[in-house]
Amino acid sequence: MNEEIVALVDQTVQSTAIVTGQTRDFNEGSGSAWLLSSSYLVTNNHVVEHMVEPIWVRMPNQDEIRATLVGRDELTDLAVLRIPENHVTPLELRQSPPRLGEICLAFGSPLGVFPESVSLGIVSGLSRSLPATGGRAIHDVIQTDCAINPGNSGGPLVGVDGRVIGVNTAIRNDAAGIGFAVPADTISLIVPELIQHGGIERASVGVSVANRKIQGDRAGVQRIVVTGTRSNTAGDLRRGDVLLAIGGFGVRKYSDITRILGRDMIGANVSVMVWRDGAEVEVLCVPSRLVSDG
Repeated sequence: MNEEIVALVDQTVQSTAIVTGQTRDFNEGSGSAWLLSSSYLVTNNHVVEHMVEPIWVRMPNQDEIRATLVGRDELTDLAVLRIPENHVTPLELRQSPPRLGEICLAFGSPLGVFPESVSLGIVSGLSRSLPATGGRAIHDVIQTDCAINPGNSGGPLVGVDGRVIGVNTAIRNDAAGIGFAVPADTISLIVPELIQHGGIERASVGVSVANRKIQGDRAGVQRIVVTGTRSNTAGDLRRGDVLLAIGGFGVRKYSDITRILGRDMIGANVSVMVWRDGAEVEVLCVPSRLVSDG
């Protein structure tokens, strides 16, 4: 097992980079990133959002090169950088979801001065919520006890198969051994749109929602419940409605809503199925463009 981990680390480190640049207030910023393809690196939005050109990237045993910011998304804390074509083998995204208790490794450059660092731990929690900018939260993130420090942000969290299960994003400052990573399924949803469009456009049905346990629900799981309506976009959606499906796609968690309400839903006639007063009810909505607080 030791030799297998050493081999995995050697391969992954080669595809992990340190990102540096000057911020708008003339401080030096740094973080980590990883190679998704020969020309694109994935990192966190908060690593690059305050940096000004030029942004620099350095991979192991290579000279520092200039990177271009392709796009970023505050809501998922993801960003994409472009570099000249690189011949290092990119990392692969895991297609299957992480499992509670599985071994994982966090890569990056903690504190910006310890490049090519790695820590070992397990997936210690799933479907967590992480506070983000504008009072919103990043939902369905992975919790891990891998040692993550400032500077690790943007680096890959990988499983023992060497595939990326998440992007190291944050820690709890009031605790020890509680770190968070944006999961691979969110990366696979957001990054292609950032590459194609430079940003994310989302639709909104004009309601606020929360996870709630429904009295009398034998399954005993939390459901996505409407807690308030904010605009005419909501149609006949009401407080207390349990969201079942939007546009024919099932809704079980927050990330389902993010996945469904993409730019193609803006201005469309959309059927929303809800559970209300003991029965399924169809509500017709016309989603509007979600305005970012950023």
